[in-house]
Amino acid sequence: MAASSARGGKTSPAQPPENDGILRIGESAEEPKYDVLFKIDGKPYKGLMNPPGSVLHKYILTIRRSGPNAALSWLYERMLAPDAHAALMDSEKVSDTDFDEITKLCIGLINGRPVAPKAKT
Repeated sequence: MAASSARGGKTSPAQPPENDGILRIGESAEEPKYDVLFKIDGKPYKGLMNPPGSVLHKYILTIRRSGPNAALSWLYERMLAPDAHAALMDSEKVSDTDFDEITKLCIGLINGRPVAPKAKT
């Protein structure tokens, strides 16, 4: 049905203005991109480099409902490829400092601010 103008004439169907103040979600979703986040014994392990905003939302919700440790555990599962997650759980070479750096990487990525890992000396 055609819209009517203020003068009573017919106009073309109403088109939403480009900047009408309405947030349109899902019109430009990115495909997930995985890249190397860390290496153990020279073997590369990948993580999600462009997490959707829903990951941040669920991370914060999990902190509130279950605490920070449960939230981090969930975040590692969500952000890391399955072999990367398994390697972190199983490798005896991963230190507390390594986990801290991986945590900073994951949290930086969900906040849209990737953090470069510290170089080991």
